[in-house]
Amino acid sequence: MIIDFQAHVFPPDYLAEMKRLDGAVILEEPDPHSGMSYFYDKKLKCRINTATFQGQNIERRLEHMDELGIDIHVLTIPAPGADRYEGEGAIKMARIANDAISAICKKYPKRFVGFFTLPSCSVQASLDELERSVKELGLKGFGCFANLNGQALDREELFPIYERLAKYKLPVYIHPTAPLASGATCIDIMPTLIFGWAFDSTVAMTRLVYGRVLERFPQINWVVADVGGVLAFFAQRAINIYTGRTDEIRHKYGLSENPLDSFRRFYVDTADHPASTLRCVKDFFGPDRMVLGTNYPYGPEEGRVLVKNSLKAIDGLELNAADKEKILGGNAAGILGIGAP
Repeated sequence: MIIDFQAHVFPPDYLAEMKRLDGAVILEEPDPHSGMSYFYDKKLKCRINTATFQGQNIERRLEHMDELGIDIHVLTIPAPGADRYEGEGAIKMARIANDAISAICKKYPKRFVGFFTLPSCSVQASLDELERSVKELGLKGFGCFANLNGQALDREELFPIYERLAKYKLPVYIHPTAPLASGATCIDIMPTLIFGWAFDSTVAMTRLVYGRVLERFPQINWVVADVGGVLAFFAQRAINIYTGRTDEIRHKYGLSENPLDSFRRFYVDTADHPASTLRCVKDFFGPDRMVLGTNYPYGPEEGRVLVKNSLKAIDGLELNAADKEKILGGNAAGILGIGAP
């Protein structure tokens, strides 16, 4: 069984509501030079993500999945999520997104698993939407971001949400968004997407470890997009720096273990990276903590090129059969609590 943990969708009704709201983030007209569409953040005064309308035709998506050998898509809303909006607008954005993803999953329950977005401007509204998403919509996890509207993930205000997720033993999928360091990285959308997002994912993981969120909520499996930022590439430097300082860090932050061991508790997906990159990731996290991600439906050939690249990268690791099966679907199936299709 092959499960793609990073498979996005922008439902048409979600984009229509975004336009109607005219809120903090808007969809621009296509760029006259590239033809690309972008989301523009009024507060940050920059573009924060590329938009794609591919993947909205679910029958066509299923054809691509069958062609490429993908059994299941884990559906999430890419940035911007409902967290970027305020008040009733945020609540409505979340409901529209979650209703749309649920409808897809209910129509094709063997092919899609859906994650919900939350209106995190209000913890109570988020709890209400979480309950609705689980009990009425049948969604299986929280599609979170590396920060929620510019706020870090270890804030105690968010703990009631984590407590509810832990109660239901739901996973959290962390995808990058407009970085906390947007002032430095948002010269243009391109450097933001290349390294700004990776930096922000690494910051999110660090805050979750040092803020003891991982320790306080062990029932939650945390999955981080795009190989978990940059940590795997600086693994030896991290090992060198942490060596001999475990007691210092544990005393200062109240941690029960070396942060390096905590970082290895995250799952990471493989999206958008070749075999050479994934070798670093495998060396640090291990095959037991990797899941297939492709970033479908972004990219050429209606999103198929990135899927092909992701599958090729895993082939390039020259894994034994058991480890390859874990990365392609076994680990994800365990996280999601699903069996063979």
